[in-house]
Amino acid sequence: MDEEIRAEALDVLREALHWRLAAGRWPEVDRLTEAMGRAISAGDGAAVRQSTHALEGAGPRRAVRAEQAAALTAQAPLRERINTLIHLLDDSRTSAVEAPDVPDHAGGRTEPEGAGSDGPSVRRRRRAWWGGRS
Repeated sequence: MDEEIRAEALDVLREALHWRLAAGRWPEVDRLTEAMGRAISAGDGAAVRQSTHALEGAGPRRAVRAEQAAALTAQAPLRERINTLIHLLDDSRTSAVEAPDVPDHAGGRTEPEGAGSDGPSVRRRRRAWWGGRS
């Protein structure tokens, strides 16, 4: 799994710890974090990217209906799973950095923007959105 996918997944997972959603939306987040855990365990970067995008889409929306005003944070078991995934991704990042034969990806992205089928990365979209706000 490449560094960009790992970083995107970490960003979304860390944000998910702070989400407030209607109770009926948390089961989807739970299902998506389970899928992400399986993808991480398998080392399937494409599946991690797909589950990251799906998880981000399951997050809070700007427009909230009145009946959803009573938003809740994630329950303890889901928070624990999210924290476990964060640690797995952080640990695998550390292992990759320490390995002598792993190429250094810190020099920047080698493929042009939008070269992947998913368009700009989650982090790039988020930075663009937050960058326009004062």
